Amino acid sequence: MRPLLQGAVLFVVLSKFIRLDVKDYHLVLLAGLFPWTWFQTSLVTAVGSFAANGALIKKVYFPRFVLPLATVMNNGVQYAFSIPVLLLLLAIEGYTPSWTWLVGIPYLLAVQALLIMGIVLFIASLDVYFRDLEHLTDVFVGLIWFYLTPVIYPLEIVPDRYHDWVLVNPMASLIEGWRDLFLRNQVPGIEMWPALLFAAIIAGLGTFSFRKLEGGFADAL
Repeated sequence: MRPLLQGAVLFVVLSKFIRLDVKDYHLVLLAGLFPWTWFQTSLVTAVGSFAANGALIKKVYFPRFVLPLATVMNNGVQYAFSIPVLLLLLAIEGYTPSWTWLVGIPYLLAVQALLIMGIVLFIASLDVYFRDLEHLTDVFVGLIWFYLTPVIYPLEIVPDRYHDWVLVNPMASLIEGWRDLFLRNQVPGIEMWPALLFAAIIAGLGTFSFRKLEGGFADAL
């Protein structure tokens, strides 16, 4: 419900007041805002999952990675529940479903989940020792990364000379991938390479950091 209300506010401000001239802007906006909300909410809430559960970590041993994983997956389920809302709005505007959705939705969900989990594992492991990382993550994701990602604007309105720079951002290619899937019935292809590459690297880095630092969690907390 929150991303839908946020989308309604952004739609009114950007299309009615600022007059951003984009066809079916409400669909363009929601197709980017819904997956972004999963990303942002997961990072903001999951990076402190180890530090916030210090008492539990000290009392009993269990696979500790399940703490951030549960948060990421819970937010992922909420995003999955928002997809039918988007599909309904697409149907109202005359967009027709395609078999590409059956391939594209699991594909993009998997890439985004891997990307989020890798970032979360990396930051959450460091956050046990450097607690300010939670607040820095919140500020960076909400005030910087959000505007560097084509969430409230489509990539097509960005000047061509800046396209390559924008697409270096892994979330930019992911957001555009969701739009390509729902608005154009296209499964993202080679243009997804920044998200795929970054997801693979950060998943490896996050796993490595977690395994190296996990042994000291109980003492640090």
